[in-house]
Amino acid sequence: MAEAEPSQVSGPEANATAPPVDFLQAAAPWLWEPRLAVCIVGSHALAIACARAGISGPAPVDLDLAWGLDCAAGQSLLEQHGVFVPTTDGNVGRGTLAMKVGGRRIEITTFRSGSPGAPAAERIASDLAARDMTIGAIAFELATGRVHDPQGGVQHWRERRIVAVGNPAERVQEHAIRWLRWYRKAHQLGFSLDARIRRLDLEPKLLLTAPPEAVALELRAILGKCASPGRCLLELHEDGLLEILSPELALQFDGRPAGPQRWHPEVSQALHLILALEWSVEHTRALDERDRLAVHLAVLCHDLGKGYSRALDLPRHHGHEQEGVPHVERLLDRWPGLADPRANLLARHVCALHQQVRGFHDLRAGTLATLYDTHFRPKDYPVELFALAVAADSAGRLGLAALGDPLAMRIAADLTWLREVCGAVDAGELRKACGDDLPAFRTALHEARARAIAVAWSARLTSPADGPRS
Repeated sequence: MAEAEPSQVSGPEANATAPPVDFLQAAAPWLWEPRLAVCIVGSHALAIACARAGISGPAPVDLDLAWGLDCAAGQSLLEQHGVFVPTTDGNVGRGTLAMKVGGRRIEITTFRSGSPGAPAAERIASDLAARDMTIGAIAFELATGRVHDPQGGVQHWRERRIVAVGNPAERVQEHAIRWLRWYRKAHQLGFSLDARIRRLDLEPKLLLTAPPEAVALELRAILGKCASPGRCLLELHEDGLLEILSPELALQFDGRPAGPQRWHPEVSQALHLILALEWSVEHTRALDERDRLAVHLAVLCHDLGKGYSRALDLPRHHGHEQEGVPHVERLLDRWPGLADPRANLLARHVCALHQQVRGFHDLRAGTLATLYDTHFRPKDYPVELFALAVAADSAGRLGLAALGDPLAMRIAADLTWLREVCGAVDAGELRKACGDDLPAFRTALHEARARAIAVAWSARLTSPADGPRS
């Protein structure tokens, strides 16, 4: 088999890097028993099949297995070998168990269809025929060393195409989330979509029958795994699917202007959002997944208010920042799991403040004190993420991508300075002086912070007139 040579290191690092067949042979040789019909599936199976075909394959991620045992018999066998680990009720309901071998957690799923008494090859073929796309309908059978590719997945990988297994309409009617996943996977891999998928004659509302958490997971994957999340969303809009998922986002792609041409040389709001998201993807690669998604989501939502500007105001979008916040909230409420609490907060703040903070140096000290108290006061506030999302708005303009990095640095520095200055005001002493008069305390604290900002700015700048006004 044309796979990489086994790693020469030992221990957990070897387990993490060893080819899957070598790893399983060393860690769990009992999986080779023919009656189990254990198969490697998913990206590792595709990688093995591509290697045998002499073409470049995917970079595999999780090692997933399938076999002929049902959950009860499978759990008994895993317990017998001392490798069973509990998993969620949802996984068990889908026929999936978990085991830990060689220090690695691996999921193994009962074949999705086919008669339990049928020959292994027949059961494997039935399982692969029930999958969603051909490049995922490949299995490597351990006992025989055979690659099963009845749907032509390797050829479609070679052609860089996303093709449904069988009739795409039937696949969507079985699991509506597949419709969205095909688009996401095409953009994630840089592949084209098969024409039969594009021509699906189904009611887009069918997507709403998918579990909301599954839709949220796919939307997160569009943001987190696609080189250009905006182009994927645009394609969903062109094919009539985006409006069902988010009327707010669909308005971003309806041809409206981004703003006056002198400020938005890209003209189109759709292109502005696409460029802003591409800048965000490129400039958050060093962040962990949670932080990257938070920034991308904030960029995605920052201009939702523009979708509701009056036609007579265009190309301007007066007040779109605050106008957009309720639409951000509606989008995030619709798909629970799309944003954790911190990402939710960041999306709302970036929407409301992305223009105002760019004019930080022109704001009055009292306004800055209010911004600190209402938005930036929490000790764990993600200042750097906020700065990146706001910078993406400026960088997402035709020919102006270079504005992003210095703006992100400036905003992060300004907000860090504001938090330090306001945080140094002794609220405890003011509270004592005001006694039980809470309104008086709040007024005194605000005024003290504003004075501190004005004084500190004088020391920060060569010309105090360039800073916030008293």
